[in-house]
Amino acid sequence: MTRHSSTQQDRKMMEALRIGPVSTIEAAKNLDIVQPPNTIRRLRKKGHEIRTYWTHQSTEPGRPPHRVAKYILMREAS
Repeated sequence: MTRHSSTQQDRKMMEALRIGPVSTIEAAKNLDIVQPPNTIRRLRKKGHEIRTYWTHQSTEPGRPPHRVAKYILMREAS
């Protein structure tokens, strides 16, 4: 299994969501997940309840903020 397999990305995202909310920018930068919405979609199909909230976040200091999704784990699959 490679480091970037969907299984590994799902695992990394779940570990992060258990700690707290994760934005798409944080998932890309900190978790090395290039397509966070796809990962969230897979986790939801597995039965995890994950809510999406919209926020604004800069990619770098001094840059204008982007509208990004922030994911919050409400309940894990049984």
